[in-house]
Amino acid sequence: MVFSPTNRVRLVAVAMALTALGTSIVWACQVPVFRYALERWEADGYTVVFTPGKSGELTAKETEAFDFLREAATSDEFPANLLVKLSVTPAPDSDAATMALVYPQKVRGLEQSPIWSGAATVENARRVFDSPARREIVKQILSGQSAVWLVVESGDEALDSKAVAAMETVIKDAPGTLKIPDGVIEQSDIDSIESPTNAPIDPENILQSNVPLKIDFGMIRISRDDPAEAVFLQMLLGLEADLGEFSKEPMVFPIFGRGRVLEPLIGRGVTRDNAMDYAGYLTGACSCEVKDQNPGMDLLVAANWDLALEGSQIIIEKILPPLEGLTGLGDAATAVDDAPIAVAADEPETQVFPLVRPMSFVLNMWWVVIGAVVIGVIAIGSVVIVRKKKS
Repeated sequence: MVFSPTNRVRLVAVAMALTALGTSIVWACQVPVFRYALERWEADGYTVVFTPGKSGELTAKETEAFDFLREAATSDEFPANLLVKLSVTPAPDSDAATMALVYPQKVRGLEQSPIWSGAATVENARRVFDSPARREIVKQILSGQSAVWLVVESGDEALDSKAVAAMETVIKDAPGTLKIPDGVIEQSDIDSIESPTNAPIDPENILQSNVPLKIDFGMIRISRDDPAEAVFLQMLLGLEADLGEFSKEPMVFPIFGRGRVLEPLIGRGVTRDNAMDYAGYLTGACSCEVKDQNPGMDLLVAANWDLALEGSQIIIEKILPPLEGLTGLGDAATAVDDAPIAVAADEPETQVFPLVRPMSFVLNMWWVVIGAVVIGVIAIGSVVIVRKKKS
């Protein structure tokens, strides 16, 4: 079933509201969702599969691309949530190697179609690993932004301007309309807290970093035709199977935590009220602390989140890789000739993971977890839908 942009955000809003209501019976964490996600939710790993050409071998240049991503995936300095694999089954109809990116594994046993695929080149490897928009998102989140509204332009200036204006209104209104939940404890305040009942402090309510805690949203715009963002765009537009049907509409993706993204607002659905529903969820208490029981999907991002959260002063250069990728990487490969590199015969065959619609999967998980309380709160969900203004 394909939902309209307006109904799509209504359903997501209801899901988020019911999730919070249903799981608050068990959990009582007061840390906002956006901050809990940043400090305590590890990002799920993507997979890149390299497939040699029909010769069954990688050339030196193709090996350089493979080594680049393999090093990026395991780097201590600039780690990425990425797993790199080499298929032992060559492509029967291609002279050159290819690389394919797939979403994080959620279900086993079925074939998964790639998000993006292309030639096994260093240039493509760098586009998979990083992009200007993802770097800017990391910078804004670590500066204390609650989330970043990523506007994917339609190419229609009037429609794009209208969408941007709506998000600018939200950015202006949110700090005065929303508030940080009561009971959140910053690290600097732990020693000064006095409990009248001598009750222990709930560690779930203590922030784990000194990143500024505030309600403040940022915004980034990207063009659908930007080659530097080609892989990133495919990552976003593959979140739901029907997003390709809205190629002429602007989309707004809320991104928070360590690169976690919610389902987009689309076209007429890009309104202040709809975006404020998202903002309310993101700045509200993280009643459900289990990541996979919350709406959203992790993006592939290269950043040293742990290092950034350890210190009180964030130095961007230390948590983001160099603009051209990892320095010094691939020197050995470029120093040799273009002789082919054989694929190890004893390497296990690469498994291809199943295709899932990430948002649908999370919502299905949610139904299982709070199925016992859905009946009790369905009336509340209906009220949310009825009171929602038509876009």
